[in-house]
Amino acid sequence: MINSVIRTSTVKLLLLLAGLMLMFAIACGGDDDSASDSAAAPAEEKAAPTAIVKESVHEDAEKKDDSAASGAAATATAVSVKKAEPTATTAPVVSSKNGGTLNWGEAPNNNHVFFQQYTPGAGAAWAMNIGDPLMAYGKGSEWLPEKSMAESFEVSTDGQTITFKVREGVKFHDGTDYNAQVHAWNLNWVLDPDNAAVTRPQISAIDKVTAIDDTTLEIHTDRVYTPLLNALGMMGGMPFSKIEYEEKGEDHLRTFGASSTGPFMIEEWIQGEKTVFKANREHYHQENTYPYLDEIIWVEIPDTQVRGAALATGQIDVAGIDSKAKDVIAQLRGTDGIFEAKGMAGVRLSHHNAARAPFDDIRVRQAAQMAIDRAAWNDVLQGGEGHVYMGSVLPPTSAFAYEVDEYMYEYNPEKARELLEEYAAEKGLTLPLTTMSAFKCTDEQLEIGCTDLVEAPITVTTTTSAANVARAEFEAAAYNAVGFEVTMNLGEGKEGPRTFVTKEASFSLRGFGVRPHPAGSMDSYMGYGGYWNNGSYGTSDAQMELHETLKAAGEAYDYQEQVRLYKKCQQIYLEHALGGVKLANAPSFKYWSEDVRYDGYPDFTEVFFPSDTSLKMYGMYLER
Repeated sequence: MINSVIRTSTVKLLLLLAGLMLMFAIACGGDDDSASDSAAAPAEEKAAPTAIVKESVHEDAEKKDDSAASGAAATATAVSVKKAEPTATTAPVVSSKNGGTLNWGEAPNNNHVFFQQYTPGAGAAWAMNIGDPLMAYGKGSEWLPEKSMAESFEVSTDGQTITFKVREGVKFHDGTDYNAQVHAWNLNWVLDPDNAAVTRPQISAIDKVTAIDDTTLEIHTDRVYTPLLNALGMMGGMPFSKIEYEEKGEDHLRTFGASSTGPFMIEEWIQGEKTVFKANREHYHQENTYPYLDEIIWVEIPDTQVRGAALATGQIDVAGIDSKAKDVIAQLRGTDGIFEAKGMAGVRLSHHNAARAPFDDIRVRQAAQMAIDRAAWNDVLQGGEGHVYMGSVLPPTSAFAYEVDEYMYEYNPEKARELLEEYAAEKGLTLPLTTMSAFKCTDEQLEIGCTDLVEAPITVTTTTSAANVARAEFEAAAYNAVGFEVTMNLGEGKEGPRTFVTKEASFSLRGFGVRPHPAGSMDSYMGYGGYWNNGSYGTSDAQMELHETLKAAGEAYDYQEQVRLYKKCQQIYLEHALGGVKLANAPSFKYWSEDVRYDGYPDFTEVFFPSDTSLKMYGMYLER
């Protein structure tokens, strides 16, 4: 074993999210960038709600009246309504971090509340309220020991055994004891395929878990895979009460939530309406820091206009706003007392299968890159709010972002057509290019999931949502202008499986999902045979170089070496025009009233993580 304990102060080890996590592919949102005007006019002071003592989350409790939050959807009507300016007679407010209810408005997302089996992306946000994982990650994917159940860890010389020292004296929300034995049981529960844990792919490199004693947990992996440390910072590494599970059963946890160890616990869930998170006053951080709030109420408001209005009129304190809701964003920016946190998701791209002709030829892939005016695409489809692709599939603020001074695929339709004409002449074809070739899998490829493909039209593939149709029309016109002839394939269904699994879709309009650690995205989006299939199961030199570089990055414990290798992966991706036509990072927006505070304020990256664009609510408080 390595003699020295590896700590965040000595080694900035990356935490990672497993590659094949389709459920966490937050391709539709991601953030982290510049805030708007953080010095905007102060919000009107709102009366703090009266605290009402409640019983344990797992016992019957008297309900309090929180209709101001749950009824927001019914009463809010116009986002342009501004809060009243404070008058000279306004009574001064005593500043305190402790107490109060924070109302958090989001689109409907909860179909149950057992975090190990929760699929929608927003689960990653609220799960961190109720649980503390083995190896929590910070805003830059670094180890965050203060929110981790592990206090230290050691790595064996062969890199395949990690030994954790876990916290003593911690209890689950139901009052039962947390220890290494219970955490070992949790990890084995997640790894058991019969339990259908959505989080299982995150930690599938583990082949043995052993509790040495109450505070020593040992994990052995089937290969050297350093991103596991980050995977243990997500729900797969988050423990829940074994006794509660065995006594009450899985269905109970899906309805009432699992008892974990975090600063909040689920008190009430009403599907389609709200989830109430009550402060855990027995949390081991309570004497020094969070939880500050008495409770957080996740209010489900389907309509974005209504959600924005609820924030503007003080009925909720925090709102997630879809980047496509340009009118709501504009109105909130003009509303006094509202703070904007803007970030970037992974890059949006138009995917094609680089193992099938004509896309197996780099000239065709380069022509497709040059056919799109990215700046215009960003202006038309994202209101100019995104970040135009310049080589990095990760958000521009990521430590792993790769960008070049001079982008090699600037908009050049003339050059694009020239490349297609050269290709067509060499192959005995005439423009336009209309068809993709068949693809025959080898026996080895069939064993790892490859699908034989028949000859098919070149298509633009997406759903029939208005935003996706507009995007499809923009891109199809650009491709057709340089020598492709694409067929519109809108709303046929199974767009994800046809892209991720059978890999038959071409110019499939997707987004590169971000994870807390780049391996979580890159292993799946870039890897050989991965679900994103840069080259399907192609074995070109570039594809295999990318595969080997990703493998090396996954075996590197040194932070700077990981940064170097993941940047190299993006360089290969760029120079060989793999993975489709990259366009621009999509913006993501969170808004909150200016009396919402958190440690590090006003630097919102302390709560709105650049690494995975999730909002961390557990350390927030109200300055009222």
